[in-house]
Amino acid sequence: MRILMVTPEANPFARSGGLAEVISALSHSLVRRGHQVAVVLPLYRQVRESGHPLTFTGKSLPIPLSFKTLTAEIFETRLPSGVQFYFIGQDALYHREGLYGTAYGDFEDNAERFIFFSRAVVEMMEALELELEVCHCHEWQSGLVPVYCRTLYRERPRLQRLPIVYTVHNVGFQGIFSAFDLPLTGLGWELLSPKALEFFGRINLMKGGLVFADLLSTVSNKYREEILTPEQGFGLEGVFQERAQDLFGILVGVDYERWDPARDPFLPASYTPEDLSGKSRCKEALLKQFGLTLSPEAPLLGLTTRLYERKGIDLLEAILPELFGLGVGLVLQGTGEERHQYLLQEQALKFPGRFGLSLEFSEALAHQIIAGSDIFLMPSRYEPCGLDQLYCLRYGTIPVVRATGGLEETIQAYHPETGEGSGFTFRDYTPEAFLGAIRQALALYEDRPAWQALMRRNMALDFSWERVAPQYEDLYRLAQDKRRQALGG
Repeated sequence: MRILMVTPEANPFARSGGLAEVISALSHSLVRRGHQVAVVLPLYRQVRESGHPLTFTGKSLPIPLSFKTLTAEIFETRLPSGVQFYFIGQDALYHREGLYGTAYGDFEDNAERFIFFSRAVVEMMEALELELEVCHCHEWQSGLVPVYCRTLYRERPRLQRLPIVYTVHNVGFQGIFSAFDLPLTGLGWELLSPKALEFFGRINLMKGGLVFADLLSTVSNKYREEILTPEQGFGLEGVFQERAQDLFGILVGVDYERWDPARDPFLPASYTPEDLSGKSRCKEALLKQFGLTLSPEAPLLGLTTRLYERKGIDLLEAILPELFGLGVGLVLQGTGEERHQYLLQEQALKFPGRFGLSLEFSEALAHQIIAGSDIFLMPSRYEPCGLDQLYCLRYGTIPVVRATGGLEETIQAYHPETGEGSGFTFRDYTPEAFLGAIRQALALYEDRPAWQALMRRNMALDFSWERVAPQYEDLYRLAQDKRRQALGG
């Protein structure tokens, strides 16, 4: 199949979270299975600074935005893996620090930035004469691509017959803007209706994708169930319910070429289930890196997260004094809201030698924390899928997670009587429940043979993209069938 991925971010060019990793790994996996895959994203400053050479395609496309017109310059490159990349260049919109905003909030012109992006992608498909068999759009930033293809550009044969799959990775971010931004899209006011883009008097770009795409998917079966409810649907549960037959849950995978402790270049020592000694050296190096005085035999807890309450950072903050009373160490890497940064800095000063804190993101450090920690914490308020818990399984680091979304689907609660399960879970979103799950993990940590047996079992689990990619192939074929039926074929 000839597939185009439309995304706001993708490794190794631009990253703000797990979406970039998913796009890259899924694309590579599909190429390995014989498909032709192209990925298109904005030409951010991060892309220019990524070190990959870009080539101008010669295409400069005029894109109308209400009363003005901006030019989209199309660049391209191809990775050694065979994945083709296209970039929508417009420096006034994308050449800035950050992808969607700064530590102080979102960019005020995000509506303009991603309306432009979606329309430029549609124009690019025509200008480059891309003969595609599937267009796979991701997140709210690409939500208008299906809308354009089925409305403003519906008479163009290439776009009319193009099957479109739209994947929601996080319903908490929908691209909601003022109704006065609708003229930027060039779409008619008739689309400002509850059956199209209107959302409580505003416009909702994610809703556009949900209404106009052929098929929908999200990143775990459990999250698919959750977004059908008012608690997790964030106002869109009615749309999800209406399209429930077209909505599929496909659990994401892990790229074991990049996440494998036996050959991870970021680690000071490699290790395998047969020889775990290298993990101890990873722990010692992590303790030294953060200047912690914790005994190597004491349990070390790790966390790489965004500092927002949806990630459960408020639960962690609430238990820190009691947690350190249990004789543990903690290393945390995170970026996000300033109020959480300040609070964590204060706590790090209160517990010197026990609490290591890094308020920035480094891919190398993410690998080192997952490898060097004994226990990894993910107390998310909600979590569509999550990747870190899957990395932890392969690295023999035992996860403590809240039973929500993909965390509940991927981590089975450990039962001391049977030895079954892969981690420790809690359901109530309270500090007490979170601390209780940590205490259970620490109790098992004292039983070293049982702990190492759990580590080895987890390291043998398979969450590879090779198991996931065929499900997307099936989804693409279903979308093709549905588009043919829509066209009367």
